[in-house]
Amino acid sequence: MLPIPPMLMIGTSMTTIEGAEAAAVLAHALACLSTGAPDPITGPDTAAWSERCVEVPWVAGHLADSVSILDVGWAMAPPEWLGVILATQERGARVTGIDIVDPQRVRTRYPAELVERVLATPTRVESILDAEPIEGPYDTITCVSTLEHIGFDIATPPETTDTAYVRAKRPEDAVAVRDATIDGRFLDAAARLLVPGGRLLLSVPAGVGGPILHQDSLGLFTYQYEYGPADWARVLADERFILADQACFRHDEVDGWTQVDSVEQLTDQSSAMRPYATACAMALMTLR
Repeated sequence: MLPIPPMLMIGTSMTTIEGAEAAAVLAHALACLSTGAPDPITGPDTAAWSERCVEVPWVAGHLADSVSILDVGWAMAPPEWLGVILATQERGARVTGIDIVDPQRVRTRYPAELVERVLATPTRVESILDAEPIEGPYDTITCVSTLEHIGFDIATPPETTDTAYVRAKRPEDAVAVRDATIDGRFLDAAARLLVPGGRLLLSVPAGVGGPILHQDSLGLFTYQYEYGPADWARVLADERFILADQACFRHDEVDGWTQVDSVEQLTDQSSAMRPYATACAMALMTLR
């Protein structure tokens, strides 16, 4: 048996999936998974809600037929998304997580009713950018609110117990530069790991575009990438994939989350130094 790595003390105890937002999003997303119909939650009732209310039901609605799923960003996934992915296991899907952080290190962050199942799920502790199809290709890759962190996040050594990632204590010390090849390398990996006709389900924060400063739950600083029209267009234009579906949403403090026709309608938005995105884009891309 491999030794259990030191545990990060994120919070004082395990929590449950509770609260109006998380409970409503998970319940609705599970209905979308069951029906196979993407149906984001929008409208004034979502004025105080994060982008989870649109991205999780939308992606869940595209998973009904998935048999083998690779979830990118598994260790740090929000509870609503964890609930959906674990539900696909109950439906018979083979699920594998991939993350640069071992879930064992952050096991106190998982809801009490999910923690054992999360830790029992096979997980590849490595960068998706370097992943090879060692256990056979997947028919679905999910990447929910994760691509924007790739190229910025660096895992701390396993013996570190205060933070999972290398982060800055001051905004001016956070690294704002992201390798311009990251998105292309991510799509390279997806093409390697998917079966022909396999699906890549992707959600990202959208807006002005470029690196934006973010303060995490520990008060530390990092950057993440916000996708503007040109950035998003480059992702969707990869000739190895066919764009099967996409959706864009924006947030307003009065109207809540609403759908818009294109990412070009989100260029007045920015999530810099906000706890959640104020706009997002999602895509379903199939490998040729």
